[in-house]
Amino acid sequence: MKGLFFINFMVITSCICVVSALLWDYVVRTGHRWLLLLGVLLLSVLSAAGLYHYEDLFPGLIASGWDGLYDRKAMAGLVWLLTCLLAFPCLLVVAIARFFCRPRRRRRQRRQRQRRSSGVTRRSFLKGLAALIPVAAFAASGAGNLLGERDLDTTYHVLKYKNLPDYLDGYKIGQLSDLHMGLFFSPRRLQEALDAVAAQGVNRLEITGDLIDELALLPKAKAILEANACRFPDGIDFCYGNHEYYRSFDAITAMLKETPIRVLRNSAFQASRGCGQGLKGCNGRDGRSFYIAAADYSFAKGDEAFAKEREQYVRETLAKVPEDAFVVLLAHHSAFIDEGFAHHIPLTLCGHTHGAQFAPIAPLVNALGFKYLRGLFQKSECKGYVNRGTGHWLPFRVLCSREASVFELRKQA
Repeated sequence: MKGLFFINFMVITSCICVVSALLWDYVVRTGHRWLLLLGVLLLSVLSAAGLYHYEDLFPGLIASGWDGLYDRKAMAGLVWLLTCLLAFPCLLVVAIARFFCRPRRRRRQRRQRQRRSSGVTRRSFLKGLAALIPVAAFAASGAGNLLGERDLDTTYHVLKYKNLPDYLDGYKIGQLSDLHMGLFFSPRRLQEALDAVAAQGVNRLEITGDLIDELALLPKAKAILEANACRFPDGIDFCYGNHEYYRSFDAITAMLKETPIRVLRNSAFQASRGCGQGLKGCNGRDGRSFYIAAADYSFAKGDEAFAKEREQYVRETLAKVPEDAFVVLLAHHSAFIDEGFAHHIPLTLCGHTHGAQFAPIAPLVNALGFKYLRGLFQKSECKGYVNRGTGHWLPFRVLCSREASVFELRKQA
């Protein structure tokens, strides 16, 4: 979260904290508005400062051998800021309702008489509701950050194909995506994710981008990937995400090339030329080849330009792939599933969306342009899958746990 993005994030969230306090005071009428604003502003500034300080110290902590999951002060600050972000839209709705429920002068005396005869008025109901919102938001933020950082869901999918080469019947592919190794995703969590997919007996592992955010972790990432490569008999393949370009494309690429990981960028690798040749423990009579292909991340602006560049990347990727080959396409952005369907690619594996992380806003994220948000999609014999993210750059998750995916290919009778 370095640089301008981090500063903007802190400023915006701090402003939202202050506005949330104003909305709460408008409904509850504490009588201590300035004291409330001062307290909220102080907590927001301390939270932002704690996060900034943690990020500033992070390279030194890693160099000293520290392998903690997160800094507690930074996590506490994050919980506070996200509490205000969650409370803000709810308080806004209640404040609007409070505004339109103001008693008119002509009805004021009648309302006063009604209050004497009725225990609950609309104003008192809204006041009580507003008082509960910060409590609920704090509970959601605390639980979302704790469980979001801790819980990893290993999902298992059996994918059936009529045209599957016989030597791939029972073949298992693991997928990790969007690990974002950094402030809130430690090397320990990377090891746990590798353990989770290896325990399923996968033949090969695919990493679909956004591996690392903090470059201080490159040596540890390299050591873990090297140590675990032998657990995947047919290797580990990698495609680029947007964060590889944001952080340092050259540094991350150099690290990966020093490991057994196969880096693919608008290119394809022949995993088997047929009959299971080149694959460990796979034999068959089908002479069709098996390819792992990977498209680069597209930064094109505008729907038309974005679609055009995606198509260009996929055409370049598949240029030397035989038409009858069984292909698994790797692409970070989930929009590439459309290209996978258009080119009749049996399986397209993607990430990028994190599954929205906060499940209640999933419909909004869909409406903003993420057609494929999470899970399995199918068109005829072709399938596309969007991993919810094995990691995160912010750990907050609600009803959308981190994910390590496993796919078992099966011949459909």
